[in-house]
Amino acid sequence: MSRDTASKAHKRQLDYVSGLPGEEGKLDLIVAQAFVRSIRDLGYRSAATALDELIDNSIEAGAANVHVALGFNGKSDAKPTQIAVLDDGFGMVPGMVAASAQWGGTDREGSRNLFGRYGYGLPSASVSQGKRFSVLSRIDSGTFYGVTLDVEEIGKAKTGSRVLMPEAATQELPQWIQMHAEEAFPGGMDAVRTVIVWDKLDRITWKTASSLEQNLLQHFGLVYRGFLRQTAISVNRKVVEPIDPLFITPGYRLYDVDDDRAEALPPLALEVPDDNGKLLGTVTLRISYMPPGFLSKDKSKKATGKNQNARFGVRKDNNGFIICRNGRQIDTVTKNKLTTFVNNDRYIGLELDFPAALDEEFGVTTAKQQITISDRVLDRLQQAGFLRIMEQLRKRVKEEVADTVTTIEGSDSVASASEAVMAEVSDLVRQRPPSPEAEEIARENLDREIERVAKEEGLPEALVRDAHEEAAAARPFRVHRESVADAPFYRVEQRGGQFILILNTAHRFFTDVYAVVEGLEGARIRASLDLLLFILGQCELDANTQGQIWYQSERIEWSRRLNAALTLLEDHLDLLIDEPDTLLDSE
Repeated sequence: MSRDTASKAHKRQLDYVSGLPGEEGKLDLIVAQAFVRSIRDLGYRSAATALDELIDNSIEAGAANVHVALGFNGKSDAKPTQIAVLDDGFGMVPGMVAASAQWGGTDREGSRNLFGRYGYGLPSASVSQGKRFSVLSRIDSGTFYGVTLDVEEIGKAKTGSRVLMPEAATQELPQWIQMHAEEAFPGGMDAVRTVIVWDKLDRITWKTASSLEQNLLQHFGLVYRGFLRQTAISVNRKVVEPIDPLFITPGYRLYDVDDDRAEALPPLALEVPDDNGKLLGTVTLRISYMPPGFLSKDKSKKATGKNQNARFGVRKDNNGFIICRNGRQIDTVTKNKLTTFVNNDRYIGLELDFPAALDEEFGVTTAKQQITISDRVLDRLQQAGFLRIMEQLRKRVKEEVADTVTTIEGSDSVASASEAVMAEVSDLVRQRPPSPEAEEIARENLDREIERVAKEEGLPEALVRDAHEEAAAARPFRVHRESVADAPFYRVEQRGGQFILILNTAHRFFTDVYAVVEGLEGARIRASLDLLLFILGQCELDANTQGQIWYQSERIEWSRRLNAALTLLEDHLDLLIDEPDTLLDSE
């Protein structure tokens, strides 16, 4: 670097420092203009998460009613030009009105009772969505005191000059807000205590009133589901209904959108100690399981496109650890050292609720939007058996999804494609006549099956036998299923005149290969696999006694090796999802 360049830089620095405000040569802690510009870019995920900050304050203030009202210059279905939040909490004295608009201005500094701790929420959330905001409040039904902060006005000030918060002055509510209060707020204008108004909106996520309204209704229903009994929230005059993302709370929105119900599993209480063993707090883990058709309109089809029901969006956005602080939802963590959540995990609901005393263990930020679960908490989850629970639930999802996918392709009354093809091809392929021993085994198999069915259904054996013989004549080949742990992935059996291919739904072959693909392509793949196993089974039953013993013993070994290979395959595919570069060959 040249001396001339350094000299110019030093002069620029001196000019800047000389213009900075301060007292007795001391600098202010922040430069207001730069601070406000940068704080706008800290980033809330949406207008909904920014509004959460204001609703938090209303609930902390003991409000029984909170209204989010939309203001318009033109048509009411166009983009709103103003947003106001009204509540009937205990309000603020004039001096606190101005202080509340400051960054760090709070009388609850360090509080862990409910939501606020830092005093950053109101101003940060407000400037994240618009260039101007106003705070108006009163402690009774008298005069409102208010202050306004305008980012553009701050920007016009001389660089480095001090920016002071004005004192709260008497102020009337905008006419449109008064009208809303008189027409829609419980108790009318006399009941309103605090109003926050956002203006000069330039960063609202949703551009029309209808889309903003619908998203806010769902968002607030999720975030404040545990508070809506004590605090009623409305958006654009529509009441927010609570939504449980685990769908196990009767009466909540979408709980009974159809006949499917989520299953509540026993919750876990995790005591989290510090390094010395002293209890820091207790985390509660709620768990639910949802059947494969839970997110679909047509239960026989996958929840994609137009077949997704109203629950789908909730589960898609909350697939992972749903994190709540003091009952207020903050974030959904989709990846951690214990597991990475994948699409089928949408059918497994997990909610971690922690007290504010554990803020440091969850990395709570000033914006209360993003969570990082500490190793201490993750270790407690592991010790409590979380991984075992997830393994069991994922296996259940996989098996039930597979069973749903394959069941619709055949029925008791209609032959599947593979069964029909085998009936046709058997007439074309020369088969060895069954030995007397094989015929005897087939009769014994049939007798056992008839006895079983007759006992289970309470029917005469003669009637069951007649029905079976009629079915065997119409469908000489059948695909059946069973679920047997640690058993071969398929087996075959001759029952009288009917050849039975039995697939083991408990084996990875069924869940990871046979039933993975849906639709017509999946049906084609399954029919092809059926044919392969039918042919192998025919060869097995056509073999002599020694050959049949060979097939049976080898099938056990095939199944064992296939299960191990498919387990490793799933691990590799999971790795490809988490770290795709690790499985790519480098040149």
